[in-house]
Amino acid sequence: MILAFLNEVSFRKKFLSVLVFLLITSFSFSQNCSAELTVEKDRNARSADQDGTEFWMTLSNTSSSTHSYSISTINLKESCASKNRMSDSPNVNLNVSVVVDKATSNSISLRSGETKKFKVAVSVPKGTASNSWSCIEVQAQAEQCSAVVATALLKVYVPGSLDE
Repeated sequence: MILAFLNEVSFRKKFLSVLVFLLITSFSFSQNCSAELTVEKDRNARSADQDGTEFWMTLSNTSSSTHSYSISTINLKESCASKNRMSDSPNVNLNVSVVVDKATSNSISLRSGETKKFKVAVSVPKGTASNSWSCIEVQAQAEQCSAVVATALLKVYVPGSLDE
């Protein structure tokens, strides 16, 4: 009888320990890191001459807590030409920088529900092929989360009238 009682107490302790572990683990992994990344006025396609171009973007923290976001850009290899913008040329790599509050920076801190406007500046390096496209993915990743939480695609056309 004493042995049965001890086994029951031991089972309850183990069960309670497993339950607490599962609750803590699920809380840790369920961090709400959601955000929205948009291009102002949905104008995600522009041409860039020798002076370059810029895109105004907005990052919104749609999570329930404060986050610091790292903004990064990637020159994509996949074509961003559409039916109206046909091109057989491969994408070209352009120079891209993120400007927050008039300073080159890739970090934005936002409270829950807060929104921040920033600029992505694109310039064309000398020797870039004319009549070509560049597809640039802008990514926002919360420092507290392992995955990218928001992306936006920018399309830049390099016209044929650039002086080389």
